[in-house]
Amino acid sequence: MITVYNVHKVKLYHISKLCGVGKILYRCGKHMAKEQALHHWDNSWLKTWVVVMLCALKNEIYLVKNQEGTAVATFQTKTIGDSLHFGKLATDPDQAGKGVGSFCMATIERLARQRGCKCVRCEVYDKSEHAIAFYTQKNYRVTGECNSIKYRQLKMEKTVGEKV
Repeated sequence: MITVYNVHKVKLYHISKLCGVGKILYRCGKHMAKEQALHHWDNSWLKTWVVVMLCALKNEIYLVKNQEGTAVATFQTKTIGDSLHFGKLATDPDQAGKGVGSFCMATIERLARQRGCKCVRCEVYDKSEHAIAFYTQKNYRVTGECNSIKYRQLKMEKTVGEKV
C-alpha cells in the first residue's frame, strides 16, 4: 500500500496545526532522548510550545499529514539568498521507517527548485548519527560546523539545481 501525504503550510493563526507541530516535536524529542540518548530536543511541553511560536514568527512551518488526516511530520524552511535552509525536521516516532522523512526531503528540495534556489542547507547536531546518515544517504555533504550555546552542529548542503 502506498501512503499519500499532504503538506500544509502553517500560519501563525493556525493554532490547531501549530499544536500538531508541537506534538510531533515533543514526541520526537522524548523518543530521541530515550532511544538514542540525544537530549537536544527533549524539552517540556511548555518550552516546545514557545519554540514553535518563536519559529512561526521567523520561518515557514509545514505540517505533513497522512491520508487519514493524522499529523505525521513537520519541518521548517527559510530562504536566504540562493539557498533554502530547513530545520526542525521531525517525524512522529510511530511513523519512523515508513518513508515520511524521505517525502519531507523531496518536498523541501522541490520547494528550493521552485524558488530558484541553488542549494538546500541544514544544521544537524553532531551527535545525531541517524540524522547525519539519513542526510548523507540523500546526497547531502558536510560543509563545515558551528557551535550553538550548548551544542556543536554540522553544516550540511546539497545542490539542487535550477528552477523547474
